[in-house]
This record gives sequence, C-alpha cells and structure tokens, in this order.
Amino acid sequence: MRGTNNTEKLTYITLFSSAGVGCFGFKMAGYECIATNELIPRRLEIQKFNNKCKYDTGYICGDITKQETKDILFSQIDLWKKKDNLKRVELVIGVARRIKFAF
Repeated sequence: MRGTNNTEKLTYITLFSSAGVGCFGFKMAGYECIATNELIPRRLEIQKFNNKCKYDTGYICGDITKQETKDILFSQIDLWKKKDNLKRVELVIGVARRIKFAF
C-alpha cells in the first residue's frame, strides 16, 4: 500500500505482456494488475490461469495501436476508479519483445 495512511493501492498496467512472467515480481511485491495487453490469446490464458488481474475484464487481447483496444484499456481504469477508488495508475510497463539477430 502507498501513502501515509496506506489507502492508495500499488497498481500497474502491462503492455506486450506475453505470458505475464515479467510481472510476477510486481504481484509478489503487492502490486495489483489493472489490465494486461497481449496479441496472442494463448498467452493471455496463461495469465488468467495465474490470476494476474483482479477482474477478468483486465485481460485484453488486441493490437494496442488500434483505438478499440485502447478504449478497452481505458475502460479498465474507469472500472478501478469506480470499484476500487483508484486515484492513479502507479506503473505502465511495456515488455520489450525479443529481437532476432542474423549473424
């Protein structure tokens, strides 16, 4: 918890999250995942199995460059504002893809 009165939650959003392995440490440190975005559905299924997000609607499959995906992401922030009194998103994490090099 954050703040002097411990009322603010530690929260994050992750983009390009793959199977969510890169966020495991945040969960262990007490952060709550507002939303996670990935292009490949089976990777999101792994995240769901590991209960990464508090709400099932936080698992967003889609291209983050498209407005419809962004709208879904922002709707999750609104949901947290209403249900959990979210004041701000603590972190936005963009997990870099592996780059293949030809030598």
